[in-house]
Amino acid sequence: MKKTLSVCWALFIYITFSLNVWAQTLTPAQQETLRNLTPEQKQAIQQELQKTGGVLTPEAIEALKRRPEFKGLTPEEIIKGKKLLETKEKLLEQQKEKGLEEEKKATLKKKKITAPKEITSLFQRYLRIKSGALKVSTNNLRPFGYNLFRRIPTKTLPAQPVAPDYIIGPGDEIQVLLWGRINAQYNLQVGRDGRILFPQIGPLTVAGMKYSEMKDFLTKQATRIIGANVAITLSKLRQIQVFVLGEVRNPGPYNLTAMSTMLDALIVAGGPTGRGSLRRIILKRNNKVISVLDLYDLLLKGDKSKDKRLRHGDIIFVPLAGPLVGIAGNVKRPAIYELKTESNLEDALKLAGGLLPVAWEQKIQVERAEKHEWKVVLDINAKNKKKLRSFKLQDGDLIKVFSIIPQAINTVELLGNVARPGTYAYHPGMCLKEIITNPGDLLPDTYFEYALIKRYVWPTGETKLVPFNLRKVILEKKENIELKPLDKVYIFSKWFFESKPSVSIKGEVRNPGTYQIPEKGFRVKDVILLAGGLKKDAYLGKAELYRLDKKNKKTILLTFNLKKAMEGDPAHNLLLKDLDEIVIHSIWEYIPKQTVSIYGEVNKPGQYPFAPGMRVKDLVFAGGNVKESAYLKEAEITRYEIKNGKICESEHICINLERALAGDPKDNILLKPYDQLFVRKISDWGHIAYVEISGEVRFPGKYAITKGERLSSLIERAGGFTEKAYLRGAVFIRKRVQELQQRQINEMIDRLEKELMGASVAKVGAALTPQEAGIKEKETELKRQFLNRLRKIKAKGRLVIHLAPPERLKGTPYDIELEDGDKLYVPTNPRTVQVVGAVFNQTAFIYMPGKDLSYYIDAAGGYTKNADKKYIYILKVDGSAVRPGKGWSISFRWNPITHRWESGNIASTIEPGDTIVVPEKLEKVAWLKNIKDITQILYQIAITAGVTIAAY
Repeated sequence: MKKTLSVCWALFIYITFSLNVWAQTLTPAQQETLRNLTPEQKQAIQQELQKTGGVLTPEAIEALKRRPEFKGLTPEEIIKGKKLLETKEKLLEQQKEKGLEEEKKATLKKKKITAPKEITSLFQRYLRIKSGALKVSTNNLRPFGYNLFRRIPTKTLPAQPVAPDYIIGPGDEIQVLLWGRINAQYNLQVGRDGRILFPQIGPLTVAGMKYSEMKDFLTKQATRIIGANVAITLSKLRQIQVFVLGEVRNPGPYNLTAMSTMLDALIVAGGPTGRGSLRRIILKRNNKVISVLDLYDLLLKGDKSKDKRLRHGDIIFVPLAGPLVGIAGNVKRPAIYELKTESNLEDALKLAGGLLPVAWEQKIQVERAEKHEWKVVLDINAKNKKKLRSFKLQDGDLIKVFSIIPQAINTVELLGNVARPGTYAYHPGMCLKEIITNPGDLLPDTYFEYALIKRYVWPTGETKLVPFNLRKVILEKKENIELKPLDKVYIFSKWFFESKPSVSIKGEVRNPGTYQIPEKGFRVKDVILLAGGLKKDAYLGKAELYRLDKKNKKTILLTFNLKKAMEGDPAHNLLLKDLDEIVIHSIWEYIPKQTVSIYGEVNKPGQYPFAPGMRVKDLVFAGGNVKESAYLKEAEITRYEIKNGKICESEHICINLERALAGDPKDNILLKPYDQLFVRKISDWGHIAYVEISGEVRFPGKYAITKGERLSSLIERAGGFTEKAYLRGAVFIRKRVQELQQRQINEMIDRLEKELMGASVAKVGAALTPQEAGIKEKETELKRQFLNRLRKIKAKGRLVIHLAPPERLKGTPYDIELEDGDKLYVPTNPRTVQVVGAVFNQTAFIYMPGKDLSYYIDAAGGYTKNADKKYIYILKVDGSAVRPGKGWSISFRWNPITHRWESGNIASTIEPGDTIVVPEKLEKVAWLKNIKDITQILYQIAITAGVTIAAY
């Protein structure tokens, strides 16, 4: 926290005191940062300083941007230095301490090292050393050498040249080229017996020969017997199988060429794992160790002498890594290294490439785990080579190499409000006048009453503050200050200790805000021009200036003519003082804006300026004219007037908009301020209703209907019914009916839920034993499942109608008026009757004319034991539901559709498409038998939804 405040305080010094003049000497990046400081940030800083009399507040710190200058100076140090300067006794005490010899050995304050994320060269690492703090980053420490196997290995190795000492064996293919006396080419494969069949020469044994020996042998044979020139090469090498085992990424057998080496096999197997050794890779052949490969020799020295060529059946074994040590910090190759034998610290540093030039040799630190119980830290002076060699390393040691002091020891820094800040070379006897020779070396607004030297004391690393009076040193030349190595000299701006004069402007200017007053002074016109000039709506007759009387802390109001001020009239173009505030008013504050409004069916509804003489036609034109959907026969004007300081509705005026647009003065009336014109929309504009007819009609499809159109008209437009149409089974669906039916179903299910769950709670509470309570809870769960099944029932929205040809349908109650979304489906005659419920065989039966209810129930196997014969009902094909009549009474009724009398037991008459429903006795369901009216509720739900319900 202290470090953060220190940085913020330093930023404040740099930005606030040097914002104008110092910016010319800054780098482009620094100037860009100053430009990015917003006016609000500057204003916040000034306001906070005014509140506290020049003391920096947290609010002012938050208004600053980060800057790298003055990061070593804290607010406490600045205040402390100023107090020392004001107290003569403390100043003398500080001057006596200047001659102490300990200051010659000053060191820098310890700071944290930040390890670079990406290093392109060793020299860049030298430059990135930030401090001499005893901290070393171990975040990026990685095992050494394993990146050799980082790339994805290939299963087959590329072609390789054949070495002269390569041993020929079965499977090799020898290419022989003859020219001269005979021109021929042969590819001869070495057989299992080690021989090749050379044409015109015969079988020759070559297995076991070296490649060079084989070439000489075949050349001699061909020259002696055939007398031709010959060229010998190996066109194909034999395959061998080797095993790569141990700590490798992909252990197992591999087929390689006979020229492959141990390293080739390791690459194909993906290399050692993070646990595998790089220094003891063993090659076994016939249970004997042939070679031990140390990859460090290859990686560090380029030595591949132990990388032996493989033979069929060889085993490459990678054991666990040996002792490991980590080397971090200022070495050339920081990493984790494996030790092959007992090693000392000097050996480990050699593995890491040696120390960097910026490494601190006096102290190399080793962190070690002792006896599996605790950690210890050991310090070694690397300049003592004997200690380096005698210090034996252990498994798990972490070696840290710290950095030297990064800064040059013979420097002095000049910072702050100076023309040439930076680092100067120190020499014995150096004085302040050597780096600040005259007032020209200082920037304008320098504060001469106080400056500060921050001095580091050797060997403690503590800091000492040396304040001095800059006026006496530079202007009066009465004093001179002797400097010490690593001194930091801070020169301040006077605006650090007092607020810089500024004025603010707001209102009708382009860039309102706070602006600093230059030394030459500011007038009203200057500030307005600096703020971007006046806006178009600025009121030129009068403006205000608020001035703070610093003596009595009261605000004084001054008014002036803005127009004359902009013309340069001294009586109105007032000279400004610190903290003045100018307010430029809008002309509309003196002249109210009067408006009229238009809403409804116009292209651009909204509020528009009122002009005297404006009429209805003008307002409609301003609103983008009327839409095609506008109702022109009548529009309404709502008129307002101001009464007792309030806007109130006065009257509503109806006009004929069509005549008004034609210019008729009776309707194209004069408007008054704040009138509102509302243009109505033609009734039902843009709404087209559609109905759908399908099934057995000549032209099924979706039809647009007019308001008031009836069902008979729709059937006529669809071409009438086909010969197969079954009018009794017509299904008419209406959205409004569906919504009503669904609401009724939901209400009935809610009522049923209250009865079921209310009874369940009472029964569980009255249970005498845990077993009885468990049974009741099981019943409750069954009830919940039953209710959930009921809630999935959706109403069809079917409206029961008696359909007939259009000419007969007209004039009947069933020639209903159509609504948007209606659907009519005319089926064919199903010629079936369905029986469901408590019968032994729930299925559909062929319709038999004249057969009654009992016939179909008998056909379904009769009633089951749980059948409730009292509540049998028939879902008629037209969507209605009826209870079967009792007895054999004959009745007559007039059918308005067929225009004839019909006889028979009407309730028991079965028609094609009917469904006979035989419900179960609810007394058999223990958790339903005591619920009142449940049978009636289920019956109503089934009828409304057109479904059957099973109570289980």
